[in-house]
Amino acid sequence: MMFSFVIPTRNQAGFLSRCIDSCLAQGIVDSEIIVVDGASTDGTIRVLDSYGPRIRWISEPDKGQSDALNKGIKMAQGEFIAWINSDDYYPCPDVLKRVESAIEKNPKLDIIYGDGMMVDGEGKPFRRFYSYPVYSAKDILIRPVFVLQPALFFRRRIFFDAGGLRTDLHLSMDQDLWLRMFPLARSTLYIPEIFAHAVYHSSAKSVKDLYAQVNELWAVKDAHRKEIRLNLYERIRYRMGMSKMYAYVAAVKLGLWKHC
Repeated sequence: MMFSFVIPTRNQAGFLSRCIDSCLAQGIVDSEIIVVDGASTDGTIRVLDSYGPRIRWISEPDKGQSDALNKGIKMAQGEFIAWINSDDYYPCPDVLKRVESAIEKNPKLDIIYGDGMMVDGEGKPFRRFYSYPVYSAKDILIRPVFVLQPALFFRRRIFFDAGGLRTDLHLSMDQDLWLRMFPLARSTLYIPEIFAHAVYHSSAKSVKDLYAQVNELWAVKDAHRKEIRLNLYERIRYRMGMSKMYAYVAAVKLGLWKHC
């Protein structure tokens, strides 16, 4: 099997169908959709039941999003993982075909990623997130954030080689994973096209816990910085990058910059 869509969710019944439908729309025959629900108390189970055998799902208490992802990827049979949260979605039906085509051209690819579009709860775009080519963990460390999480696809094997997601992280676990995973990749590819719509709404963690997310990101990067040697110029860039993140939080709080 080529692809496994892995969707962690909890109490997001209002967004879940759009996410699942965007996965089904990819039309990849050699794929599966796995939803890992953290014992939702809204209408999530009804939504999941409505898809019948087209998806696999479990619903049980967990230790958070990282724990749900680890479970889902262990269940997965696909060679590549498409991790997409239940409030995000793919904007068009050919995203995975473009990823598949890239893999066919370079069988050593372990990570493929593109740009993302930030949209509000109704799906209205308000900002494109431009990713950039990454050649080492140092590149990821120095710049604040290099990719929106749903716009990145990775080989299942490399996820386990990197140790999976840390379950003690709840807001920046993706950035920690990239820092551990990229150095293990045989080959990576950035495609400057929009691969995913990341939804920013009032109940999203990246909105209501924005300041806490930046604090956790700082702690994650500081821990990795101890293992990655930086010269003086790179240390300055690293500090400036994190300063920009706190400036971004301040601008959002003051209403100077749209975040949802």
